[in-house]
Amino acid sequence: MALLAEETVGTAAKPTAAKASRQAGGQEPGQNRQSQRLDGLDVLRGAAVGAVLLGHSWPGLFQGAGIVGVIVFFVLSGYLITGVLLRDIERHRKVRYGRFYAHRAFRLLPALISFLGIYAIVELTADVLGDRSKGIIGYTLLAGFGYLKDLPLPFDVSMAIGPLWTLAVEEQFYLVWPALLVVALRKNRQWRLIGWSAAVIFALMTASVLGMLILAPHLHSLVYALPTTWGLGLIVGSALRLYRVRVFRWFSGPRLRKAGLFGSIVVLASLVFFPKANESPAFFFVGGPLAMAAAAVLVVLAASRSQAMPSWTRPLQLLGTVSYAAYLWNYVVILWLNGGSTADLPPLVSVAAILLTLLVAVISWHTVEKLGRIGRDRFDTVYQAKAGSRS
Repeated sequence: MALLAEETVGTAAKPTAAKASRQAGGQEPGQNRQSQRLDGLDVLRGAAVGAVLLGHSWPGLFQGAGIVGVIVFFVLSGYLITGVLLRDIERHRKVRYGRFYAHRAFRLLPALISFLGIYAIVELTADVLGDRSKGIIGYTLLAGFGYLKDLPLPFDVSMAIGPLWTLAVEEQFYLVWPALLVVALRKNRQWRLIGWSAAVIFALMTASVLGMLILAPHLHSLVYALPTTWGLGLIVGSALRLYRVRVFRWFSGPRLRKAGLFGSIVVLASLVFFPKANESPAFFFVGGPLAMAAAAVLVVLAASRSQAMPSWTRPLQLLGTVSYAAYLWNYVVILWLNGGSTADLPPLVSVAAILLTLLVAVISWHTVEKLGRIGRDRFDTVYQAKAGSRS
Protein backbone atom coordinates (compact mmCIF):
# COMPACT_ATOMS: atom_id res chain seq x y z
CA MET A 1 0.00 0.00 0.00
CA ALA A 2 1.05 3.55 -0.57
CA LEU A 3 1.23 4.08 3.11
CA LEU A 4 4.43 2.05 2.80
CA ALA A 5 6.42 4.67 0.89
CA GLU A 6 7.09 8.36 1.25
CA GLU A 7 7.12 10.88 -1.57
CA THR A 8 10.35 12.80 -1.47
CA VAL A 9 11.67 15.90 -3.11
CA GLY A 10 15.20 15.48 -4.44
CA THR A 11 17.62 17.32 -6.65
CA ALA A 12 17.40 17.25 -10.37
CA ALA A 13 19.86 14.64 -11.51
CA LYS A 14 22.95 15.53 -13.48
CA PRO A 15 22.46 15.28 -17.24
CA THR A 16 24.46 12.08 -17.52
CA ALA A 17 22.41 10.42 -14.81
CA ALA A 18 19.02 11.72 -15.84
CA LYS A 19 18.57 10.07 -19.22
CA ALA A 20 16.12 7.48 -17.93
CA SER A 21 14.14 10.18 -16.15
CA ARG A 22 13.87 12.32 -19.30
CA GLN A 23 12.69 9.29 -21.24
CA ALA A 24 10.06 8.73 -18.58
CA GLY A 25 8.70 12.24 -18.73
CA GLY A 26 11.32 14.37 -17.03
CA GLN A 27 11.83 15.78 -13.57
CA GLU A 28 10.66 19.08 -12.20
CA PRO A 29 13.21 21.83 -11.78
CA GLY A 30 13.87 23.65 -8.55
CA GLN A 31 14.08 20.55 -6.37
CA ASN A 32 16.43 19.93 -3.46
CA ARG A 33 17.94 16.88 -1.90
CA GLN A 34 16.18 17.27 1.41
CA SER A 35 13.77 14.39 1.82
CA GLN A 36 10.37 15.33 3.12
CA ARG A 37 6.86 14.00 3.23
CA LEU A 38 4.26 15.71 1.09
CA ASP A 39 1.37 16.52 3.39
CA GLY A 40 -1.11 16.31 0.51
CA LEU A 41 -0.27 12.65 0.06
CA ASP A 42 -0.69 12.06 3.79
CA VAL A 43 -4.15 13.64 3.54
CA LEU A 44 -4.92 11.21 0.73
CA ARG A 45 -3.63 8.30 2.80
CA GLY A 46 -5.76 9.42 5.72
CA ALA A 47 -8.88 9.66 3.56
CA ALA A 48 -8.21 6.23 2.08
CA VAL A 49 -7.74 4.46 5.41
CA GLY A 50 -10.71 6.41 6.77
CA ALA A 51 -12.84 4.88 4.01
CA VAL A 52 -11.57 1.43 4.97
CA LEU A 53 -12.46 2.05 8.63
CA LEU A 54 -15.97 3.10 7.61
CA GLY A 55 -16.39 0.02 5.43
CA HIS A 56 -15.27 -2.29 8.23
CA SER A 57 -17.35 -0.57 10.90
CA TRP A 58 -20.61 0.00 9.01
CA PRO A 59 -20.50 -2.54 6.15
CA GLY A 60 -24.25 -2.35 5.53
CA LEU A 61 -24.11 1.37 4.76
CA PHE A 62 -20.65 1.88 3.26
CA GLN A 63 -20.59 -1.25 1.10
CA GLY A 64 -18.02 0.07 -1.36
CA ALA A 65 -15.90 2.06 1.08
CA GLY A 66 -13.29 -0.60 1.76
CA ILE A 67 -12.40 -1.28 -1.85
CA VAL A 68 -12.51 2.43 -2.74
CA GLY A 69 -9.92 3.07 -0.03
CA VAL A 70 -7.82 0.15 -1.22
CA ILE A 71 -7.90 1.36 -4.84
CA VAL A 72 -6.65 4.78 -3.72
CA PHE A 73 -3.83 3.04 -1.87
CA PHE A 74 -2.91 1.00 -4.95
CA VAL A 75 -2.72 4.05 -7.22
CA LEU A 76 -0.72 5.97 -4.65
CA SER A 77 1.60 3.02 -4.07
CA GLY A 78 2.31 2.64 -7.79
CA TYR A 79 3.15 6.33 -7.99
CA LEU A 80 5.43 6.38 -4.95
CA ILE A 81 7.30 3.12 -5.41
CA THR A 82 7.92 3.76 -9.10
CA GLY A 83 9.33 7.12 -7.99
CA VAL A 84 11.71 5.33 -5.62
CA LEU A 85 12.85 3.07 -8.45
CA LEU A 86 13.30 5.97 -10.88
CA ARG A 87 15.46 7.88 -8.44
CA ASP A 88 17.72 4.85 -8.14
CA ILE A 89 17.97 4.60 -11.92
CA GLU A 90 18.66 8.34 -12.26
CA ARG A 91 21.50 8.27 -9.77
CA HIS A 92 23.00 4.81 -10.28
CA ARG A 93 21.81 3.73 -13.75
CA LYS A 94 20.24 0.68 -12.16
CA VAL A 95 17.93 -0.46 -9.38
CA ARG A 96 19.86 -1.42 -6.29
CA TYR A 97 17.67 -4.42 -5.56
CA GLY A 98 19.24 -5.26 -2.21
CA ARG A 99 18.65 -1.77 -0.89
CA PHE A 100 15.16 -1.56 -2.39
CA TYR A 101 13.92 -4.79 -0.81
CA ALA A 102 15.72 -4.06 2.45
CA HIS A 103 13.85 -0.76 2.69
CA ARG A 104 10.58 -2.58 2.00
CA ALA A 105 11.38 -5.02 4.81
CA PHE A 106 12.28 -2.27 7.30
CA ARG A 107 9.02 -0.49 6.49
CA LEU A 108 6.70 -3.49 6.42
CA LEU A 109 7.96 -6.14 8.76
CA PRO A 110 8.11 -4.49 12.20
CA ALA A 111 4.39 -3.67 12.25
CA LEU A 112 3.48 -6.94 10.54
CA ILE A 113 5.50 -9.03 13.00
CA SER A 114 3.89 -7.16 15.88
CA PHE A 115 0.41 -7.67 14.45
CA LEU A 116 0.78 -11.38 13.70
CA GLY A 117 2.65 -12.04 16.93
CA ILE A 118 -0.08 -10.49 19.09
CA TYR A 119 -2.74 -12.27 17.04
CA ALA A 120 -1.04 -15.62 17.69
CA ILE A 121 -0.67 -14.94 21.43
CA VAL A 122 -4.32 -13.91 21.82
CA GLU A 123 -5.64 -16.88 19.88
CA LEU A 124 -3.32 -19.42 21.53
CA THR A 125 -4.29 -18.24 24.99
CA ALA A 126 -7.89 -17.02 24.70
CA ASP A 127 -8.98 -18.59 21.39
CA VAL A 128 -11.34 -15.64 20.82
CA LEU A 129 -11.96 -16.50 17.16
CA GLY A 130 -11.68 -20.26 17.63
CA ASP A 131 -8.52 -20.41 15.52
CA ARG A 132 -6.68 -22.57 18.05
CA SER A 133 -9.56 -25.04 18.06
CA LYS A 134 -9.57 -25.09 14.27
CA GLY A 135 -5.82 -25.63 14.16
CA ILE A 136 -5.25 -22.80 11.69
CA ILE A 137 -2.97 -20.42 13.59
CA GLY A 138 0.16 -21.82 11.95
CA TYR A 139 -1.38 -21.64 8.48
CA THR A 140 -2.50 -18.09 9.20
CA LEU A 141 1.02 -17.03 10.14
CA LEU A 142 2.38 -18.71 7.01
CA ALA A 143 -0.07 -16.88 4.77
CA GLY A 144 0.54 -13.58 6.56
CA PHE A 145 4.33 -13.62 6.59
CA GLY A 146 4.47 -15.15 3.11
CA TYR A 147 2.19 -12.52 1.54
CA LEU A 148 -0.08 -15.21 0.18
CA LYS A 149 -3.51 -14.01 1.33
CA ASP A 150 -4.58 -12.93 -2.16
CA LEU A 151 -4.06 -16.40 -3.65
CA PRO A 152 -6.18 -19.58 -3.53
CA LEU A 153 -4.65 -21.61 -0.71
CA PRO A 154 -4.94 -25.36 -0.02
CA PHE A 155 -5.61 -24.64 3.67
CA ASP A 156 -7.86 -22.42 5.75
CA VAL A 157 -6.62 -19.23 7.41
CA SER A 158 -8.13 -16.91 9.98
CA MET A 159 -10.49 -14.06 9.13
CA ALA A 160 -8.16 -11.92 11.23
CA ILE A 161 -5.71 -11.47 8.34
CA GLY A 162 -8.37 -10.79 5.72
CA PRO A 163 -7.05 -7.29 4.88
CA LEU A 164 -3.56 -8.65 4.23
CA TRP A 165 -4.59 -9.58 0.69
CA THR A 166 -3.83 -6.01 -0.42
CA LEU A 167 -0.30 -6.14 1.00
CA ALA A 168 0.21 -9.45 -0.81
CA VAL A 169 -0.88 -7.91 -4.11
CA GLU A 170 1.59 -5.07 -3.69
CA GLU A 171 4.55 -7.21 -2.70
CA GLN A 172 3.98 -9.64 -5.56
CA PHE A 173 3.80 -6.71 -7.95
CA TYR A 174 7.08 -5.29 -6.66
CA LEU A 175 8.83 -8.60 -7.16
CA VAL A 176 8.54 -8.19 -10.93
CA TRP A 177 7.99 -4.47 -11.58
CA PRO A 178 11.53 -3.17 -10.86
CA ALA A 179 13.17 -5.46 -13.42
CA LEU A 180 10.51 -4.72 -16.04
CA LEU A 181 10.89 -0.99 -15.46
CA VAL A 182 14.68 -1.08 -15.89
CA VAL A 183 14.38 -2.94 -19.20
CA ALA A 184 11.68 -0.60 -20.48
CA LEU A 185 13.64 2.54 -19.61
CA ARG A 186 16.83 1.26 -21.21
CA LYS A 187 14.97 0.66 -24.46
CA ASN A 188 12.75 3.76 -24.12
CA ARG A 189 9.70 1.50 -24.18
CA GLN A 190 7.94 2.59 -21.01
CA TRP A 191 4.63 3.21 -22.76
CA ARG A 192 4.73 -0.33 -24.09
CA LEU A 193 5.40 -1.56 -20.56
CA ILE A 194 2.40 0.36 -19.25
CA GLY A 195 0.14 -0.69 -22.12
CA TRP A 196 1.03 -4.36 -22.11
CA SER A 197 0.92 -4.62 -18.33
CA ALA A 198 -2.52 -3.02 -18.22
CA ALA A 199 -3.77 -5.24 -21.04
CA VAL A 200 -2.51 -8.44 -19.42
CA ILE A 201 -3.93 -7.57 -16.01
CA PHE A 202 -7.29 -6.56 -17.48
CA ALA A 203 -7.46 -9.75 -19.56
CA LEU A 204 -6.72 -11.94 -16.54
CA MET A 205 -9.24 -10.04 -14.45
CA THR A 206 -11.88 -10.49 -17.15
CA ALA A 207 -11.16 -14.21 -17.39
CA SER A 208 -11.39 -14.71 -13.63
CA VAL A 209 -14.63 -12.73 -13.29
CA LEU A 210 -16.28 -14.52 -16.23
CA GLY A 211 -15.09 -17.85 -14.83
CA MET A 212 -16.66 -16.98 -11.51
CA LEU A 213 -19.98 -16.01 -13.12
CA ILE A 214 -20.16 -19.13 -15.26
CA LEU A 215 -18.67 -21.78 -13.01
CA ALA A 216 -18.85 -20.69 -9.38
CA PRO A 217 -20.73 -17.46 -8.52
CA HIS A 218 -20.22 -18.14 -4.82
CA LEU A 219 -16.45 -17.67 -5.18
CA HIS A 220 -16.70 -13.90 -5.55
CA SER A 221 -14.56 -13.36 -2.46
CA LEU A 222 -11.75 -15.38 -4.06
CA VAL A 223 -11.86 -13.40 -7.31
CA TYR A 224 -12.10 -10.14 -5.37
CA ALA A 225 -8.72 -10.74 -3.73
CA LEU A 226 -6.79 -11.98 -6.78
CA PRO A 227 -3.74 -9.88 -7.71
CA THR A 228 -5.19 -9.31 -11.18
CA THR A 229 -8.54 -7.90 -10.03
CA TRP A 230 -7.30 -4.52 -8.79
CA GLY A 231 -3.68 -4.63 -9.93
CA LEU A 232 -4.51 -2.14 -12.67
CA GLY A 233 -4.45 0.55 -9.97
CA LEU A 234 -0.73 -0.08 -9.43
CA ILE A 235 -0.13 0.31 -13.17
CA VAL A 236 -2.12 3.55 -13.24
CA GLY A 237 -0.05 4.95 -10.38
CA SER A 238 3.18 3.86 -12.04
CA ALA A 239 2.17 5.55 -15.29
CA LEU A 240 1.45 8.76 -13.39
CA ARG A 241 4.97 8.76 -11.97
CA LEU A 242 6.63 7.93 -15.26
CA TYR A 243 4.89 10.82 -16.98
CA ARG A 244 4.19 13.09 -14.05
CA VAL A 245 5.62 16.26 -15.62
CA ARG A 246 3.20 16.01 -18.51
CA VAL A 247 0.30 15.09 -16.25
CA PHE A 248 1.11 17.87 -13.81
CA ARG A 249 0.91 20.35 -16.68
CA TRP A 250 -2.60 19.14 -17.49
CA PHE A 251 -3.68 20.26 -14.02
CA SER A 252 -1.62 23.43 -13.81
CA GLY A 253 -4.61 25.78 -14.08
CA PRO A 254 -6.55 26.61 -10.90
CA ARG A 255 -9.95 26.06 -12.51
CA LEU A 256 -9.03 22.63 -13.82
CA ARG A 257 -7.51 21.69 -10.46
CA LYS A 258 -10.69 22.67 -8.65
CA ALA A 259 -12.85 20.82 -11.16
CA GLY A 260 -10.64 17.73 -10.90
CA LEU A 261 -10.73 17.81 -7.12
CA PHE A 262 -14.47 18.23 -6.94
CA GLY A 263 -15.21 15.63 -9.62
CA SER A 264 -12.88 13.02 -8.11
CA ILE A 265 -14.31 13.46 -4.63
CA VAL A 266 -17.86 13.12 -5.97
CA VAL A 267 -16.96 9.93 -7.87
CA LEU A 268 -15.22 8.28 -4.91
CA ALA A 269 -17.88 9.39 -2.42
CA SER A 270 -20.58 7.91 -4.67
CA LEU A 271 -18.73 4.61 -5.06
CA VAL A 272 -18.42 4.33 -1.27
CA PHE A 273 -22.14 3.45 -1.25
CA PHE A 274 -21.97 1.02 -4.19
CA PRO A 275 -24.06 -2.04 -3.18
CA LYS A 276 -22.18 -5.33 -2.81
CA ALA A 277 -19.08 -3.87 -4.43
CA ASN A 278 -16.92 -6.85 -3.47
CA GLU A 279 -19.02 -9.28 -5.48
CA SER A 280 -20.47 -7.17 -8.28
CA PRO A 281 -19.10 -7.55 -11.84
CA ALA A 282 -20.39 -4.04 -12.48
CA PHE A 283 -17.99 -2.71 -9.88
CA PHE A 284 -15.12 -4.83 -11.19
CA PHE A 285 -15.51 -3.48 -14.73
CA VAL A 286 -16.95 0.01 -14.16
CA GLY A 287 -16.70 1.12 -10.55
CA GLY A 288 -13.11 -0.01 -10.12
CA PRO A 289 -11.73 1.81 -13.20
CA LEU A 290 -13.72 4.93 -12.25
CA ALA A 291 -12.22 4.83 -8.76
CA MET A 292 -8.73 4.40 -10.24
CA ALA A 293 -9.21 7.41 -12.52
CA ALA A 294 -10.51 9.55 -9.67
CA ALA A 295 -7.69 8.41 -7.39
CA ALA A 296 -5.17 9.21 -10.13
CA VAL A 297 -6.44 12.79 -10.32
CA LEU A 298 -6.20 13.17 -6.55
CA VAL A 299 -2.65 11.80 -6.52
CA VAL A 300 -1.64 14.29 -9.20
CA LEU A 301 -3.27 17.18 -7.35
CA ALA A 302 -1.64 16.19 -4.05
CA ALA A 303 1.81 15.48 -5.46
CA SER A 304 1.94 18.66 -7.55
CA ARG A 305 0.69 20.98 -4.82
CA SER A 306 3.28 23.61 -3.95
CA GLN A 307 1.53 25.12 -0.93
CA ALA A 308 0.98 23.63 2.50
CA MET A 309 -2.33 21.93 3.08
CA PRO A 310 -5.00 23.86 5.02
CA SER A 311 -4.91 23.43 8.78
CA TRP A 312 -8.32 21.72 8.82
CA THR A 313 -6.76 18.76 6.99
CA ARG A 314 -4.37 18.13 9.88
CA PRO A 315 -6.42 15.23 11.34
CA LEU A 316 -6.32 13.46 7.97
CA GLN A 317 -2.58 14.07 7.73
CA LEU A 318 -2.07 12.48 11.14
CA LEU A 319 -4.29 9.56 10.21
CA GLY A 320 -2.34 9.15 6.99
CA THR A 321 0.91 8.98 8.94
CA VAL A 322 -0.28 5.98 10.98
CA SER A 323 -2.40 4.47 8.20
CA TYR A 324 -0.37 1.28 7.79
CA ALA A 325 -0.92 0.04 11.34
CA ALA A 326 -4.51 1.29 11.32
CA TYR A 327 -5.16 -0.80 8.24
CA LEU A 328 -3.51 -3.87 9.76
CA TRP A 329 -5.34 -3.75 13.08
CA ASN A 330 -8.88 -2.50 12.46
CA TYR A 331 -10.42 -5.70 11.15
CA VAL A 332 -9.11 -8.01 13.86
CA VAL A 333 -10.02 -5.47 16.55
CA ILE A 334 -13.61 -5.56 15.29
CA LEU A 335 -13.59 -9.36 15.29
CA TRP A 336 -12.26 -9.54 18.85
CA LEU A 337 -14.74 -6.96 20.15
CA ASN A 338 -17.74 -8.48 18.36
CA GLY A 339 -17.26 -12.18 19.05
CA GLY A 340 -15.67 -13.09 15.72
CA SER A 341 -18.24 -11.39 13.47
CA THR A 342 -18.20 -8.23 11.37
CA ALA A 343 -21.95 -8.27 10.74
CA ASP A 344 -24.59 -6.34 12.69
CA LEU A 345 -22.05 -4.33 14.64
CA PRO A 346 -23.55 -2.38 17.53
CA PRO A 347 -22.72 1.33 17.19
CA LEU A 348 -20.75 1.23 20.43
CA VAL A 349 -18.58 -1.60 19.10
CA SER A 350 -17.95 0.23 15.81
CA VAL A 351 -16.88 3.43 17.53
CA ALA A 352 -14.84 1.58 20.15
CA ALA A 353 -13.08 -0.42 17.43
CA ILE A 354 -12.09 2.74 15.55
CA LEU A 355 -10.79 4.43 18.70
CA LEU A 356 -8.85 1.34 19.76
CA THR A 357 -7.48 0.96 16.24
CA LEU A 358 -6.20 4.54 16.25
CA LEU A 359 -4.61 4.06 19.67
CA VAL A 360 -2.81 0.91 18.55
CA ALA A 361 -1.73 2.58 15.30
CA VAL A 362 -0.18 5.53 17.16
CA ILE A 363 1.63 3.17 19.53
CA SER A 364 2.87 1.13 16.57
CA TRP A 365 4.18 4.24 14.78
CA HIS A 366 6.16 5.38 17.82
CA THR A 367 7.52 1.94 18.78
CA VAL A 368 7.99 -0.93 16.33
CA GLU A 369 7.73 1.23 13.21
CA LYS A 370 10.21 3.69 14.71
CA LEU A 371 12.62 0.80 15.22
CA GLY A 372 12.17 -0.02 11.55
CA ARG A 373 13.04 3.55 10.58
CA ILE A 374 16.12 3.47 12.78
CA GLY A 375 17.15 0.13 11.32
CA ARG A 376 16.68 1.46 7.78
CA ASP A 377 18.89 4.49 8.51
CA ARG A 378 21.63 2.33 9.99
CA PHE A 379 21.39 -0.04 7.05
CA ASP A 380 21.84 2.90 4.67
CA THR A 381 24.91 4.07 6.58
CA VAL A 382 26.55 0.64 6.29
CA TYR A 383 25.38 0.20 2.69
CA GLN A 384 26.83 3.56 1.60
CA ALA A 385 30.09 2.88 3.42
CA LYS A 386 30.49 -0.44 1.61
CA ALA A 387 29.59 1.15 -1.71
CA GLY A 388 32.16 3.88 -1.13
CA SER A 389 34.87 1.37 -0.29
CA ARG A 390 34.20 -0.55 -3.50
CA SER A 391 34.28 2.55 -5.71
